[in-house]
Amino acid sequence: MRLLFLAVLRPHTGNAVTAQRVRDHLEAEGHVCLLKDASDFAGPADVAHLIRVEAVQAALALHLCRAGQLLQGHGIPFGVIFGGTDLNEDVHQGDKHLVMGKVLEEARFAVAFTESMRAAAGLQWPQAKGKIYVQGQEKTVWWMLPGIPEHR
Repeated sequence: MRLLFLAVLRPHTGNAVTAQRVRDHLEAEGHVCLLKDASDFAGPADVAHLIRVEAVQAALALHLCRAGQLLQGHGIPFGVIFGGTDLNEDVHQGDKHLVMGKVLEEARFAVAFTESMRAAAGLQWPQAKGKIYVQGQEKTVWWMLPGIPEHR
């Protein structure tokens, strides 16, 4: 499967390390994972073009607000991974909180790395509780995307 994985990839940051770890896991399972910096896209139209040109079948985003909103409305299934910024900072900003709620509505699933992150997200978006899963960074619920075998 060809997957697009969007994250903010500033060098030597936790996001970059986490994104590479997830990418390595996906590629070890035999998938093609196009890891792209969300900051490189001016908006959803740029992402739509990439999806079309690269024949992307599904997508992931690390951070709902920063990367997840770029995946909305493209007609491909996607999942999101909560980042600390989502739940510690962006959730307190009205406009970003609304964006993250909309991303969660469309996402097939959401991953929180800890139970406390899942609980915090569930308090903010109770309607999404059923699609928020807790998994460590080493192995997450990518099997929820179509064509990816279940590996729990």
